[in-house]
Amino acid sequence: MANQISKANTPRIDPVRIDPERRDGAGHRRDRKAFIDLPYRLYAGHPTWVAPLRMAERDMMNRVKNPFFEHAEVEHFLARRGDRVVGRIAAIENRLHNEIHEDRIGFFGFFDVEPDQEATDALIGAARTWLEARGLGPMRGPASYSMNDPCGLLVDGFDESPRILMPYNRPDYEEMLLASGLVPVQDLVTYLLEQGMQVPERFQRVVDRRLARTGVVLRDLDMRNFGRDVRIIKDLYNRCWEKNWGFVQATSAEFDHAAADLKRLVEPELTAIAERDGKPIGFSVFIRDLNVLLKGHNGRLTPALLWKLLFGMKKVFHTRCVLLGVVPEARGGAVNEALFIRALDCSNNGDVLDAEAGWILADNDPMRRPIETIGAQVNKRYRMFETR
Repeated sequence: MANQISKANTPRIDPVRIDPERRDGAGHRRDRKAFIDLPYRLYAGHPTWVAPLRMAERDMMNRVKNPFFEHAEVEHFLARRGDRVVGRIAAIENRLHNEIHEDRIGFFGFFDVEPDQEATDALIGAARTWLEARGLGPMRGPASYSMNDPCGLLVDGFDESPRILMPYNRPDYEEMLLASGLVPVQDLVTYLLEQGMQVPERFQRVVDRRLARTGVVLRDLDMRNFGRDVRIIKDLYNRCWEKNWGFVQATSAEFDHAAADLKRLVEPELTAIAERDGKPIGFSVFIRDLNVLLKGHNGRLTPALLWKLLFGMKKVFHTRCVLLGVVPEARGGAVNEALFIRALDCSNNGDVLDAEAGWILADNDPMRRPIETIGAQVNKRYRMFETR
């Protein structure tokens, strides 16, 4: 048993093999179920947490179904006191990240724990030991599994439920991670754009003049040619974000996998592709907030929840901007500003009540300034940590 601690009052750490092809007994299946089930128990009855679909969690951790595992290795751990599971963590080697950034960063994710500093220390220690044995360090997180997935520790904005694909955790997680020796390395923020916000006239005129001068036009996402536009956005995404802190290029398989999952949630009226001389130079993607339908359920796909998911999407009036970017050679031409203004105009003339934009790196002033000029304010803040 890896990393078992001899002290009687210290939780033992058990590795959990997440392998869909393995069929060697009930113990393996029990551990995998315990790993997935832990947050549902920790947050049972919590007024703000939203339980993700358990089947989606299983699929994400499936080494065959999730393309992330084509360029990564992961070890999952459970912390136990006797027979009781008190915490979980994943240690992650993302080879693609280290190739792009030319470093040896290791990651941790899927971090959940009872209010228990000893269990936190043991989990962090187990993940760090596994990564160091592979020549990786420092350790950064939380990211489950990568920066393209839900990432960051919520440190401000606990009174609102998370939007789709955003994490949630108790306020005491930050204190426990700091006590385990981790330090903050980057903040991620989200903004709330609400129906009724008005763009300052002078700002609107400046944006219109810049677009006219450069010949930039915005067009709708074409749902009839969804595959073609997904390929355009995939190319733009990797070009727009390649210099960002922590960015990891999405492989074709990963991007196609995500696009297939999110197609039903895309809000085409808010989503747009920016073009100059007929060539794509920027984009935004807004999706309906599925968490509105999932809230109050326990993550199991019951007939009642299935009915809501099939027929309730038109009654979801909250959205999230999951992606927005402009290629480097077109920055400074008010394209970012135009994409946000377009979404706000569509919201004011439609049924969308608000959109959460982000996450955005806290030090990305060129992205943050136009959102704040429109009048949006930070509604949540997330934090990434590293071992020293």
